[in-house]
Amino acid sequence: YGQYGDQGYDGQMIDPNMTAGADGNKDLDKLIAEHMFKDDQGFWVCRLCGKASKHKGHIVGHIEAKHVNTGGFVCDGCHRVSKTRDTLRHHKNKCPLSLSPAIPNSASL
Repeated sequence: YGQYGDQGYDGQMIDPNMTAGADGNKDLDKLIAEHMFKDDQGFWVCRLCGKASKHKGHIVGHIEAKHVNTGGFVCDGCHRVSKTRDTLRHHKNKCPLSLSPAIPNSASL
């Protein structure tokens, strides 16, 4: 993943339940934000593996999908479990059984 790749990264998932006070979306957002930064060229970079993108939402989604063990997010209509909030949002936009509107885009950290 380019110049920021940390060769010491062992691929372990971050468990938000193991971090101090991590519960709910705000704490998940805070946990994700701690593992990314914007470099001097305007790229958002994952601190864990070095993946970089011009789009903040891409790195937010990447960290949530690849580095955080959330346990999944459940559709209130059909009970399908999605790995990330963004995949749940996409699913709920199509699910006829969903009882609530889709959650906001994760890029709005």
